[in-house]
Amino acid sequence: MFRRSIAFSFLDKSTGFVLALVTMAVVSRLMTPSEVGLFVVASSLVILLEAVRDFGVAAFLIQAKELQPELVRSAVTLIGLISLTLGLFIVLGADLAARLYGMSELADLIRIAALAFLVAPLSNPLLALLRRDMNFAAVARISVAAALANALVTIGLAMLGYGAFSFAWGSVVAACVMAAGALICRPEWWIFRPTLRHWRTLLPFGAWTTVVTLLGMLFDAMPRLILGKVLGFNAVGLFTRAVSLSQMPDKLFLSAVQPVVLPAFSSQVRSNQGLAGHYLHGIALITVLQWPALICLALLADPIVRLLLGPQWLGVIPLVRVVAIAAMVLAPVFLTFPVLVAMNRVRDLALISLLALPVSMLIVLVASRFGLQAVAWAMIPANAVYIGMTLICIHRAVQFAWKDLAVIVSRSAVVTLCTGLVPGALVLAFGAELSWPVTILGAVGAAVGWGASLAMTSHPLASEMSRLPMPRLLARGVRRRGGIGIP
Repeated sequence: MFRRSIAFSFLDKSTGFVLALVTMAVVSRLMTPSEVGLFVVASSLVILLEAVRDFGVAAFLIQAKELQPELVRSAVTLIGLISLTLGLFIVLGADLAARLYGMSELADLIRIAALAFLVAPLSNPLLALLRRDMNFAAVARISVAAALANALVTIGLAMLGYGAFSFAWGSVVAACVMAAGALICRPEWWIFRPTLRHWRTLLPFGAWTTVVTLLGMLFDAMPRLILGKVLGFNAVGLFTRAVSLSQMPDKLFLSAVQPVVLPAFSSQVRSNQGLAGHYLHGIALITVLQWPALICLALLADPIVRLLLGPQWLGVIPLVRVVAIAAMVLAPVFLTFPVLVAMNRVRDLALISLLALPVSMLIVLVASRFGLQAVAWAMIPANAVYIGMTLICIHRAVQFAWKDLAVIVSRSAVVTLCTGLVPGALVLAFGAELSWPVTILGAVGAAVGWGASLAMTSHPLASEMSRLPMPRLLARGVRRRGGIGIP
């Protein structure tokens, strides 16, 4: 069940990744960095309120030991009331945000993005129930349809010259498609009958979960908001594109895992099973997928930026090299929230975030005075502060051994080093601006180094890959031909 859910989740996230990549490649050639930066600031402000709007309802519905009908209805009523209140707050506060950044268009962008608040209360609870039931096939269909709608609307409006508003309307249409798909796949209208009978049960969990989610989003949006005020929207656009490229491995490999992990971990906790072994195994798989991809991105940044973004974004290249390395520090973050929520220790994570965020914000704020490149370098210590504190928190919760974590991380580090050998050698020999034949050679060499080092280090991912259907089918075919079977 878990691997099947992972497969559907991977189909969902990989399709969304491809559509987002195509959208980014097309739109980057139609818009300036300033236009992209304008939308990023608007969406960042709205997304911060999005964390409050959800109030942890989705996570609560997934991890709750028992779901009584009135409890579900109370959760849905609560999220509806909060959504309407925050939607009104956004509409009324849009002009203030526009004056703060000195850009009148920002107010209209914020108001358009706020339209998604009207439909989110329909989709979020139903999607949470689908995930609780591990019905990721339905979730995948809904998400792919929404991503396709987003891509078509954004690209179409960008070609018509709507600029930053293309992104805003694309996100609104995607939210509407998501709500319609959730109602079609799980048409349980009874959950929308209002009641607040169990609000006392929801309040503590929702409050702490909201704090954690809000602080996490603020940690992600912090550099963009600071840069928009200190260095302008052009800097925000460049930095955002660098971050988007560094997040490609996460969206391709890791985003499929995260939606499945919380229901799976919650199920194990309900069965009184420990999570230490599962957590370490997850860290092993995450680091061996993310780190090699990021090191290749850092080494091959020049040809990748030229291919995906075009010549007007060449200022992103030096940023990508640093931001990709900084993203490697964040590898454990993908399991932090699912583990602590499953163990009902989300309050601990909230306290850690409250301690780490001011330190990280101060680091970035000081660095912004020295330019965009300094902000990129500042992300390394900023990320390290946050991850260091969360690892201590998780260690207390699941009681894993630090020695075991060190062994796992060292194996992934060896695989990462072997993956980067050929691309690194080519960069040293020919310079950072590689031709396409040399770039392709570097990519092939990286893939060979990754595969060979997996076997050399006996990495846990090697055994996971041997369980996939394709290797077994290949082995069966070889045996039928009388050859040497794959063990």
